[in-house]
Amino acid sequence: MFRAHRAVRTSVAAVALAAALFTATACSEAQKAIDCIQLGTQLANDVSNLQSVINDPEAAADSLENITKTLNNAAGDVDSQDVKDAIAEMSAQVTQLSQQIANKETPSIDAVSVLKTSAKTIGDACTS
Repeated sequence: MFRAHRAVRTSVAAVALAAALFTATACSEAQKAIDCIQLGTQLANDVSNLQSVINDPEAAADSLENITKTLNNAAGDVDSQDVKDAIAEMSAQVTQLSQQIANKETPSIDAVSVLKTSAKTIGDACTS
């Protein structure tokens, strides 16, 4: 009889542990998805800010630096290869735009539109 109680207690403990691990994993995955979606939103806002200062080289350079920091911080936190690829593509576009500004070239509005599309792509990749 004592062994039966021990087996029941062990089984209950195992089920409780499994449930706790499942809950923690599910919450962790949900938090990652939320963080990823917030990244897409933040990047879209940053690109809108860039668009408003694109004719001011110093402010545009600062805005691009901010976008670069956001992308670099996010790159290590993302598990999805689609999101990583979208971040890498957007980073390359930001680098190209930064070079244009550093060379005192006026970036085209199309370059900013490409960044907007990239930010949307990151947000979409988060939900796929």
